[in-house]
Amino acid sequence: MLLTACNTTEAPAPDYQGNWKNTVENPKLENILVISKNGENYLITNTIKDKETGKTEKKNPMPAAVNENGMLQLNAGAGMVDFAIDEKTGNLVGSGSIYKKAK
Repeated sequence: MLLTACNTTEAPAPDYQGNWKNTVENPKLENILVISKNGENYLITNTIKDKETGKTEKKNPMPAAVNENGMLQLNAGAGMVDFAIDEKTGNLVGSGSIYKKAK
């Protein structure tokens, strides 16, 4: 019996790094996810800016990792949150929100 190895090359996961602004416009608050590389994994920091005072509140960075499906998975304590980049729009989608890459 002859066995051959299958070459199952997976498409590389997208690069999730960057500042991602929530597309829902709030007159008082601006919500940006800051995603940074941490070795093979990522750290996600939720940043909320009060538009009136200019004060910015940064939540504690949360570790995240790319799963076997190429989605960025965040263990949010109450459960897993999956993020993916929409191939058509380039937007980050997850946690019930849509984020555009901030310029």
